Amino acid sequence: MATNELMEKMEIFFDDEINQYLKDHGGAAEPVEIRGNELVIRMTGACRSCLSQNDTVTTLIQRKVGLVFPFIKKISVTDEVSDEVYAQALSLFSAYAK
Repeated sequence: MATNELMEKMEIFFDDEINQYLKDHGGAAEPVEIRGNELVIRMTGACRSCLSQNDTVTTLIQRKVGLVFPFIKKISVTDEVSDEVYAQALSLFSAYAK
């Protein structure tokens, strides 16, 4: 399966299966990259700084992902912000710099 096609399926899965739960807690998770058998995700909203983030990743996300994508053996969380958030912050700072 092509990487773009796989990422698209992963994004749909996260929207349908993972984020339905996380949104009740004020957050979300998004797949960022697949590196062999490792999935890199980004936690957003309240999930980004939640003290239970590790438990959420291991007990909810890894379990659900493994059922549908059994080749994923590891899930890592990146702390990088998305391009959209970076662009938004840059525009805000630029507006105040004038």
